[in-house]
Amino acid sequence: MYQLLLFVHIVCAVTWVGGAFFAQLLAIRVSRSDDPTEIPRLARHFEALGTWVFIPAAGLLLLSGLVMTAQAWSFGQGWIVVSMALWLLSAVAGAAYVAPRAKQAADLFETEGPTSPAAMRLTQRLFLVSRLELVSFAVVIALMVFKPGL
Repeated sequence: MYQLLLFVHIVCAVTWVGGAFFAQLLAIRVSRSDDPTEIPRLARHFEALGTWVFIPAAGLLLLSGLVMTAQAWSFGQGWIVVSMALWLLSAVAGAAYVAPRAKQAADLFETEGPTSPAAMRLTQRLFLVSRLELVSFAVVIALMVFKPGL
């Protein structure tokens, strides 16, 4: 059972982290485009991906990690505590900030047009928050691989 949970955990991590990394690369490329309609389309795609891919992957990641920890590890180990805290920070930031702002940006683009200054500023802030989130993902991956304190 542990191996199956580990597989699910790794697939979900790859989906979440790899998807976030790819999204940043795409955001950089699109923000340099001469086509003003690309950023609004990207904002709508990010909104959908968050709902249909990242949220389920993050949930399964947590669930599989909790069960594996209960089976083979301890919730008191530092690397697990820090990893869970960073997961929680990412989940809260995603649910409370990123998801609503992505929808807001997409709506602004629809109402004000593809060159909306307010939507562009909001989108740039979302890109920055997402980049910071990638740093936390890198820390969690390092903790999972090296398991400091063991």
